Amino acid sequence: MRGEGDATVETKVWDLPTRLFHWALALTLVGSFLTVRAHDMRLHALCGYTALTLVLFRILWGLFGSESARFASFLRGPGAAIGHLRALLGRRPDHETTHNALGGWAVLLMLALVLAQAVTGLFANDDILFRGPLFPLAGKEMSDRLTTWHYRISDLLLIVVILHVVVVLAYRVVGHQLIEAMVTGIKRLPAGTRAPRLAGLAPAAGALAIAAGTVWAVVNLLV
Repeated sequence: MRGEGDATVETKVWDLPTRLFHWALALTLVGSFLTVRAHDMRLHALCGYTALTLVLFRILWGLFGSESARFASFLRGPGAAIGHLRALLGRRPDHETTHNALGGWAVLLMLALVLAQAVTGLFANDDILFRGPLFPLAGKEMSDRLTTWHYRISDLLLIVVILHVVVVLAYRVVGHQLIEAMVTGIKRLPAGTRAPRLAGLAPAAGALAIAAGTVWAVVNLLV
């Protein structure tokens, strides 16, 4: 619907599966940080399996899902990133129907870090009670190395998450309502902006089933 006295319209840019993925991953990462500090390795492992499932789903959704969620729509070169930064500093109105040119690479970085964190966790051990389900494939020496990387990636991921929150809040200050859009799926964009094509729930359910089945098979059948 058209806003009163302005030149913007409400535009649906994010589908429900993408939004659910975003908030589910956020909660899973919080759970992962809390459970390891509480030394509850059973729940920590479940958080890791969930995070891996979510990332695999997002990779599939980035290839075959809604137009706004596809990597091809938001992974752009340095020129686009510089142009976006200039527009942001100039307080020009938001016109993105997907992740902006800077945010797109941030999304890819975060997915890569969570994927690496989850995969190294499958081989990790704590020298006391916990061994990841793929520990036998690696052996103690390699598991110790991967455990070290698991902790290093965790620290880096925490830094990236904090930066992500700070940047999103900074965007909010200059009028880009990224948080609201990821809750409702709707952004107010300049009139005439073409809304992205959004996929339905059936392909999302299929992608989630493939992701969950893959993680289940890795955890239960490889060893």
